[in-house]
Amino acid sequence: MRRIRDVLRLKFEAGLSDRTLAAAVGISKGAVAAYVYRARAAGLSWPLPA
Repeated sequence: MRRIRDVLRLKFEAGLSDRTLAAAVGISKGAVAAYVYRARAAGLSWPLPA
């Protein structure tokens, strides 16, 4: 769960690319893209609701 939060924070707050995010968090570019896609499909943005 922490990686997902980190990905969403860095994507929406810092505006990093998927490639940069993948290197920073230590996961694949495909995983980053999947997390961001699913978050957008669910209507989530940063900061996450409580």
